[in-house]
Amino acid sequence: MAAVLAEVEKNMFTAEVEVAPQVAAAPMVPMQRPITIAETMAQLREEFPGNVLDEDFTKIREIIESETYVEFLKRTYPQENQFQNFDEFWALASVDEEGSLAFLSTYFKSPLAAPTARDVDVLYYMTLLERNLNVRLYHREDEGQKGRFEMLMNEPVRSWLEERFINADDTVNVLLLIKVFAHHSFLVTQQQEDDREKIHALFVEHGAQKGFLRVALLEPVCLGHVLKDFTDVQVFKKWVDGKFSNK
Repeated sequence: MAAVLAEVEKNMFTAEVEVAPQVAAAPMVPMQRPITIAETMAQLREEFPGNVLDEDFTKIREIIESETYVEFLKRTYPQENQFQNFDEFWALASVDEEGSLAFLSTYFKSPLAAPTARDVDVLYYMTLLERNLNVRLYHREDEGQKGRFEMLMNEPVRSWLEERFINADDTVNVLLLIKVFAHHSFLVTQQQEDDREKIHALFVEHGAQKGFLRVALLEPVCLGHVLKDFTDVQVFKKWVDGKFSNK
């Protein structure tokens, strides 16, 4: 046995000697550190000089459509690996499925059916519409009552109302309907105010130009809502400054 172990040890030593030069000769691959926010900002500013907060949000739209920005999103949000551009990213990232299910579960309890993906989809549709109607008010376009009525009368909300708020005897569960819609409207308004405060903080700390670019980098979902709802940059600036806030 001693002779066998000695032979094994000898062979291991020989193998180590043979492998060692190969390992030593292997080229060193430098570790690549992540690109910082500041570096990404500098690169975008070099590629897209000029006013970031120009009329019609033209410059920021060019920025978020760029390869540099989309690659930044892919590095920052690897879990959202199904997108090739900002619109596709936003369609995935802007859906708060967990939060929506938590909200719906507050009202749709046994014996009512538990919330489903369809409920989340309809709530998301209603959220986008509610946000847009709120912003239209800032633009002096009061379409709230008309817009909400049209939402209720058309798909996908109409059939959802029939499924969720019509009882077995064909009566309407009015109390549940009022609770769900009133609470949802309140939460949407609060979400928009939270977004405004985030943007305002970045503007105060970095100025409007660098601040708005940081919104694109740090709060891309928030930026998507801004570009989807605001059509007037001056109205947007007033909103950021809290001109329309109730606080």
